[in-house]
Amino acid sequence: MAQSEPDDSTLDLPAIEADLRERLADLEGREEELKRPPEEGADIGFGKRIGDGTNQAIGRITDVGVADSLDHIEARIIRALEKLDEGTYGVCDGCGERIPAGRLHAAPESALCVNCAASSHR
Repeated sequence: MAQSEPDDSTLDLPAIEADLRERLADLEGREEELKRPPEEGADIGFGKRIGDGTNQAIGRITDVGVADSLDHIEARIIRALEKLDEGTYGVCDGCGERIPAGRLHAAPESALCVNCAASSHR
């Protein structure tokens, strides 16, 4: 893998880092809310209407799924912050080539170029 230097000329790295840290704090707060167990006495039970308990259970399962998605996004943000600390932000983890500034502006947590990201989803 060839290691290319990122083109930092159009990237405001301190602003990107501040944005990533803010997003990480927001995600951690949302994730904590979603993973919080139901309050004491808030058991899923039978409501007055048929299916009330089922709706509550589905809502809880959905919350857990959303929390898992937030975990994935959180990991990507943490990786981007590590790359900023290492001085490798903007270099693709897959091929070592520079990630275009436009991609980093659109998704600052990106650790892969478009080609490597597409390959990893196959």
